[in-house]
Amino acid sequence: MSEGKSLLQYVPFESCVDPTFWHKFAQLKLDVDKLEEKVRPVWGYYSYNYNRMVNVDCTSFNKEFGVHSNFWIAKGYQLNTNTLESFKNLDKVKFLEDYGKIIKEDVKSGEAAANPSTLATFILITFADLKKYHFYYWFGFPASSKPVCHLQSAAEELNKSLSEEQINLLYEKHGELPLDQQGFFGVSIKDSVLSLHSLKEMLDIIRAEDSVHEYHWGFVDPCDDPQRPGWPLRNLLLLVYLQCPNLREETLSVICLRKRGKSIVLRINFEGAEEIVDEKWIGWELNTRAKFGPRFVDLSSNMNPVKLAEESVDLNLRLMKWRLAPDLDLASVKTTSCLLLGSGTLGCSVARALLAWGVETITLVDNGTVSYSNPVRQSLFTFEDCQRETNKAEAAAAALKQIFPGVKSRGVKLTISMPGRGVNDIDSVAELEKLISEHDVVFLLTDTRESRWLPTLLAAKHNKVAITAALGFDTYLVLRHGMAASSQRLGCYFCNDVTAPGNSTQDRTLDQQCTVTRPGVSHIAAALAVELMVSLVQHSERGAAGSDSSSCLGQLPHSIRGFLSTYSQMMPSTPAFSQCTACSTKVVKEYENRGLEFLKDVFMRTEYLEELTGLSELQKATDFSEILEFSDDEEM
Repeated sequence: MSEGKSLLQYVPFESCVDPTFWHKFAQLKLDVDKLEEKVRPVWGYYSYNYNRMVNVDCTSFNKEFGVHSNFWIAKGYQLNTNTLESFKNLDKVKFLEDYGKIIKEDVKSGEAAANPSTLATFILITFADLKKYHFYYWFGFPASSKPVCHLQSAAEELNKSLSEEQINLLYEKHGELPLDQQGFFGVSIKDSVLSLHSLKEMLDIIRAEDSVHEYHWGFVDPCDDPQRPGWPLRNLLLLVYLQCPNLREETLSVICLRKRGKSIVLRINFEGAEEIVDEKWIGWELNTRAKFGPRFVDLSSNMNPVKLAEESVDLNLRLMKWRLAPDLDLASVKTTSCLLLGSGTLGCSVARALLAWGVETITLVDNGTVSYSNPVRQSLFTFEDCQRETNKAEAAAAALKQIFPGVKSRGVKLTISMPGRGVNDIDSVAELEKLISEHDVVFLLTDTRESRWLPTLLAAKHNKVAITAALGFDTYLVLRHGMAASSQRLGCYFCNDVTAPGNSTQDRTLDQQCTVTRPGVSHIAAALAVELMVSLVQHSERGAAGSDSSSCLGQLPHSIRGFLSTYSQMMPSTPAFSQCTACSTKVVKEYENRGLEFLKDVFMRTEYLEELTGLSELQKATDFSEILEFSDDEEM
């Protein structure tokens, strides 16, 4: 080393990651990349207003770099690994070297001169634990260890090399360069007139050996050290060394362009003029402990807890979609509004399952209050609800919000009018019909057969998807009602009956009046009811799909009858009954024509339905010994 010279040292880049970068990255991971480990191009930017920093944010994933005043492009590549183990085991040396070789090839081919952001390339490896919103990451800024460079003398302030007029012209002309050319540039001075050139133009001038009195290489320097340049100079010197062999033994003048009053000029010599081979690529960022290792950020505490809960629910569903059901339409499930008639054992279990599927709108209906026997079987109630005698629907809706604040749950205290029970509750019919018309799916989860009659009629009138779940001691029934749009309409809950629904609790003992079942039966039936609904939503015909249809989640049965005593189930299918007392055309038309007057006749005298539909005549002509009937106990 010649006397007076010192080894040129550079101030490394540091990363600055805006939280919006992680939010956008998490979205892309869930919606686009999924389980694919691929390299994604990203943009970064640096400035002489932010010392040494390469910044990334949500715009880093845009296809084009956004135009920012006083920000310059860094070209990046991100590799996300699916597991922390893969992140740890990645060959970091080779990964950095691979992108270093790309930079060198771009320098040799001239691509880097045409697109100078290549000289400020960065790489980023990540692992995201999206359940906890923990992110592990490591930035690298590839740079060659060669050529080795020396400072001929100490750095000097810009005003020692250029006049005030030339400095003003330098900043003015620099701002007029295209944004993608401003990071690295050339300066020529002829007859005291300063001109600014793109990097490619500067190389052409040097090669032409034009009679330029003075020239400088220049770059935007994100460092403010008075003696050391920033990291981007390393690859600029590599470009000059490879593209201009005639300058290898010359002294280079380099302008480190910074904020006014901070810019410096360096006089640099290369050490040796041999070709570069077997160079080492360096540039991994130090962590917060000043060691070579990754960094870590925990965003869970900085996120809105409600938003965090919403994204966690979405995550569980998307994980299922990635591998097991790629055609699953989660948006359709999420936006399906559900009305639950009955907020007891079945209602609570159905509501919880809907919540797990990400359903946003759940309305519960019930007229009863929470009793002391309820909480152990009905998962949305507590002992305090019993003491306050809270309405079941309202308590269940409030509990859903406590579990997941993002749900739009509502509890409605409402009595459902029933055949054979008189007309005391007939004022509630209009509200019930309004609820059914406003929702996409109606679940019939009440504890008597007759309480399902009016909802079945109204669902048929408004052509809504209706799903019944009914329990016996160790049996269950899950059934989807047919819809008018079907080519062969399936039967409803009442289509197999040859009698009109009546008061099933009259003259019954306590054990017969209560829904007495094995505890697990309700959970099984509720789960099947929700899974059937979700499967229907995936089908193009939704509730009108035939019983031999299937969706991306599998078969779409008409009904499921299960027997816990034998751990078995069957899936019978029956067509709609033309004389059904609930969904037949004649009954629906009668309601449309006569409205409440028709309902009053039904509520006062159940035989009216049998006479209207012709069941009375059918009963007279039928040998009842040939009719297989399911008792209320077997289905309830």
